[in-house]
Amino acid sequence: MIDYHLHTVRCCHARGTLEEYCREGARRGLKEIGFADHFPLDMLDFEPPVKVTMEGKELPQYVEEVLRLSQNKEYPTVRLGIEVDFLPGREKAAQRELSSYPFDYIIGSVHFLGDWDFTNPACAVEYQKCTEEEIMVLYEKYYFLLEKLVESNLCDIVGHLDVIKKFGYRPRNGAVHLIEKLTGLLKDADLCIELNTAGLYTPACEAYPAREILESCCRKGVPVTLGSDAHRPEDVGRDLDKGLDLLRKVGYREIAVFKGRIRGYLKI
Repeated sequence: MIDYHLHTVRCCHARGTLEEYCREGARRGLKEIGFADHFPLDMLDFEPPVKVTMEGKELPQYVEEVLRLSQNKEYPTVRLGIEVDFLPGREKAAQRELSSYPFDYIIGSVHFLGDWDFTNPACAVEYQKCTEEEIMVLYEKYYFLLEKLVESNLCDIVGHLDVIKKFGYRPRNGAVHLIEKLTGLLKDADLCIELNTAGLYTPACEAYPAREILESCCRKGVPVTLGSDAHRPEDVGRDLDKGLDLLRKVGYREIAVFKGRIRGYLKI
């Protein structure tokens, strides 16, 4: 099995050495692991209220360390990934910087609505100020940014599709119309999504994305890969067995893997 969403201490909200993540992956019998730490926001001229990424000067060191670990035959196959934030108007700058490194895959994610890091527990109090109607507006804004991410040609994988639900705030009548439009765009763009099991340990109490989104993606032929979003070595591979079971139930029979930004598949 694979885990393509591992972070490092450089992002300022994770712990453990990269070697510890690799050893845990080996202990769990994973076939491949991929580090996908947060791309430096200072390189996109963006400063969030709370620091959540490495600095630009650290990026070459991160790449070098992951590539070095990929030579160690005692570990699972180690892939070099990165998780880049979609920030409107900064797409070309991000693409320019990303093209300088030999990434195996790039995860594109939305974490910010304006300056608000809506996935950060330190900033979650803002949800409590919202009416039910305003929660729906937040979802519309979030899905609009996802649509723009999909159209940007920035990434290979779209990360944690419905992470806006992280703290348990959801529109009363759901967001089916937003989901169906987005999954159609994913298919048209030939992008992969990830089943991210970190959501099981949040107030949302379910993986990202929800089953109905996975079903829509499966019907439309959108490929899927796996990630734990581990921020601690002990979380490597966490609940990927549950993720695989869910994927099988909705109809998936293979998961996507990447090397040199070329997509392949593993049967499940």
